[in-house]
Amino acid sequence: MERLRLAQLIAVLVGALVPFAAAPASPVGVATEVVPLPPSGDVVIEGRGFGHGRGMSQWGAYGAAVSGLSYDRILAHYYRGTSLVERDDIQLKVRITAAGDDQTVVAPASGLTAAASGATLNLPSSIRGERVTAWRVVRNGGGLALQGRAGTWRDVAVGGLVVHAAPVRFTSPAGTVRLILGATYRDYRGAVEAVAAGSGAGTRVVASLESYLRSVVPAEMPASWPAAAVQAQAVAARSYARWQRTEEPGSWYDTCDSTRCQVFNGVADYTAAGELKRRYEHPASDAAVAATAGRLLIHDGVPAFTQFGSSNGGWTVRGSRSYLRAFEDPYDGVVSGSPHTWRSSLSAADVAAAYPAVGRVAALRVTARDGLGAWGGRITSVVVEGGSGSVELSGEAFRIALGLRSSWWRPAG
Repeated sequence: MERLRLAQLIAVLVGALVPFAAAPASPVGVATEVVPLPPSGDVVIEGRGFGHGRGMSQWGAYGAAVSGLSYDRILAHYYRGTSLVERDDIQLKVRITAAGDDQTVVAPASGLTAAASGATLNLPSSIRGERVTAWRVVRNGGGLALQGRAGTWRDVAVGGLVVHAAPVRFTSPAGTVRLILGATYRDYRGAVEAVAAGSGAGTRVVASLESYLRSVVPAEMPASWPAAAVQAQAVAARSYARWQRTEEPGSWYDTCDSTRCQVFNGVADYTAAGELKRRYEHPASDAAVAATAGRLLIHDGVPAFTQFGSSNGGWTVRGSRSYLRAFEDPYDGVVSGSPHTWRSSLSAADVAAAYPAVGRVAALRVTARDGLGAWGGRITSVVVEGGSGSVELSGEAFRIALGLRSSWWRPAG
């Protein structure tokens, strides 16, 4: 799923488009629009929206909030046919992809413990007279081994055992554990666990869903936006995490920390010396999480698949669930400065780099649109034509390959 991160808006390709050789956009799949691509130079394009367009538009939630809608009305607008309910908090297992799947490395801390094989060890500050500078869990045969770095890495037994079936669990009285991620030292609420994964050790955080959301919500939507929009984001994020835990969990985790799931950066980053580099939680989004505590959307008794994206350009896209409907959205373009409309460019060189098998690219043929909105709506089918052949693909596949904000575009007039 694609989500809003203003600092990471994809810079769409350089170039400028010439006018269509054929008639303007027609209804779904009727006429072919030809977009010639000159051998050198660019073709300017104009577009609408940013992302896949399914579910809640985040800029639309902003527009709805400033138009006076409460968070529950915003959610009812975008997820039609779902019900807003309240459930008790749960423990969530979050895969930390930022740690890799080779080892789990943790910074020493006062009161830090490691638990494995039914036993718990208060981790010492030194081993054989050498100060411990890090703890890690690595694969040892079919199990996991705890090691402390005291000059060199040394095996440490927990409950009399050096090798454990898994997991190895780190906790501290502070309620946070600091993972070492290369040069970054990152705090996470809850416990950190190392789990046997493939030939290495995967890393997961085990924390309450509500504490997880304190990091996720401001990563997905600016905490400074209107409270109703941020509250809608909190419910959508809570629902999505519960949906994934129910419908698409991994073998040893419920969800992950990347854009493939929802962005989860923990509490804050520090230097090795303990200096604060960046905080990921924010008081305003904390308030939104607290104001909606436990509330999520369900459909037919199970958590809803609450997809969301930056901007839909004025029309949502039908999704894989009955409540992810296609409809005109009056709120997406309310706030200025959004990607509701945009301009960018394409070049033959960039298209050829994405599809080298076609040879020197001569043109694009837009063969179908979804029929919703201006210009006939989003492109659903496009053919790349070149000197060595052609390739037909979906509008979504093309826009992802070329880094376009959406599949809803045309040559600029």
